Amino acid sequence: MPLTKVRHAGLDSSGGQFFAVGGTVTEYTSGSTRYRVHSFTDTGNHKIVFNGQGPVDFLIVGGGGGSAGAEGFTGSTGGAGAGGMVEGTSQTISAGSYTIVVGAGGAKSTDVSAPASNGGDSSFNSFTGKGGGGGSDYVGNDSERVGANGGSGAGGSENQQTAGSSNQDTYSSTTGVTGFGNSGGNGGAYGGGGSGGSGAGGGAGGAGTAANAATANGGVGRANSLRTGSNVTYARGGNGYAYNESSVDESANTGNGAHGVSSTGGNNTNGGNGGSGIVVIRYVL
Repeated sequence: MPLTKVRHAGLDSSGGQFFAVGGTVTEYTSGSTRYRVHSFTDTGNHKIVFNGQGPVDFLIVGGGGGSAGAEGFTGSTGGAGAGGMVEGTSQTISAGSYTIVVGAGGAKSTDVSAPASNGGDSSFNSFTGKGGGGGSDYVGNDSERVGANGGSGAGGSENQQTAGSSNQDTYSSTTGVTGFGNSGGNGGAYGGGGSGGSGAGGGAGGAGTAANAATANGGVGRANSLRTGSNVTYARGGNGYAYNESSVDESANTGNGAHGVSSTGGNNTNGGNGGSGIVVIRYVL
């Protein structure tokens, strides 16, 4: 690998080179600074080991929620909430082994009487990106009709069901660390030739849109450049819908909430699974 002149050496507390082992390792240069990045993309538990004490930046995104199937004849289920997102800068880490968890995307529901599942939590060094709220259904009991709470909340289903709220910690008491999550949008009333529609799921960058008898846009995600030096948007909420709309599975490592489902005649069980989460750790070489 060609040598690159860097302005700041990544030194541990003893003056040696600070480094870690674990995950998929990549490097890039931004300006005159060379970074090493450890990405964790497979769902489940992992380890990262640091050789000494030093500063790191990190990104944590929880898994997005899945979406539920819609019962026929003007039925709409809420868009799923995105996974919570946590950004940390210049955090001092001590030597040793740390557990990393990458949350799975929430599973869709193919039963029109049951809501979808929340996404899984992602975590590193006691910081957690909460899983997004699973898409709601309006056939079950009261707790299944309202939007689920999560890193970002799910949208409310018909008939005028309330949206879920964000349960993502903002980490306001920790300097250099911020958590992001938002509420979903409320569901609409039943409509005549098409449904009043469902509300959208919240995203890391904004709340979900309330039902509007058309497409209710999911809450926007949040851009982050830590992994490659170029911005990537994570944690977008799922759309709420009216009339006839199906969902699809969200891409891995996005933390996106799945779009809702709507039908004007016959059950529509074409829900989607939420996007899995990701954990990224970066430091200066």
